[in-house]
Amino acid sequence: MRRPTMEEITSGAVSIFHALIKDRLVARINNPYDAANYTLLNLGCTRLDELIEDELNNSAAYQQMRSLMPSKTPRVLSDFQNRFQSSQFGDVSDAINAVGKTTAVGQILFHGGYWPYAVGQTVVSARPLSTSFSPHMACQNAIWAGKAYDAGELHLMIMRVVNPSANAFCFRMRGTSKGHEKEVLFSAGARITLRNKILVKNYGKAYKACCAHAGNVLKKPIPYYILEIDVS
Repeated sequence: MRRPTMEEITSGAVSIFHALIKDRLVARINNPYDAANYTLLNLGCTRLDELIEDELNNSAAYQQMRSLMPSKTPRVLSDFQNRFQSSQFGDVSDAINAVGKTTAVGQILFHGGYWPYAVGQTVVSARPLSTSFSPHMACQNAIWAGKAYDAGELHLMIMRVVNPSANAFCFRMRGTSKGHEKEVLFSAGARITLRNKILVKNYGKAYKACCAHAGNVLKKPIPYYILEIDVS
């Protein structure tokens, strides 16, 4: 996007001075892999995240998903989303199992972090699993507090729901400070199977604040991967 020229403004081609005009096609995103790939190659770009939020707000399927959740988020889930304490894992899973629902077959969500298991291996989650409709938000979670730096790899996971059994809670986006995360939280007990691991970038950047020296930032190159995962 670009700002309009003075000629476009004075000629009436645009009606608002601060309007943005489409200028150059950056990428075509036709599927979840395209979205994940674009995100890893353009860390920090929020445009796709904004488009996803607009689509969700206008999606009948998303509204139906939200309608299956209680009108008020249970306190234990709200506290967990805002403060994330491991001591709450059991209570959080109990709450999700009480008020959540299984997600639709084929639903795509994203998770960022590090997955140490081999292709084909199935792992049953021992704690709640946080996912997002947005690959950008999933990546931000993987990078936050130097987690990708410590792991030595950045994994952006495309999670496809198959044979759903674990309940999940879909958090609302409006009226909450964490709504921008577009979070769907699975209860413990979700079955997670890695189907494919694809290298996107050999020498991506990773950063971590250096507590020993205020203001210093550690950085190093790490590989970026897309992981295709089944979750049930």
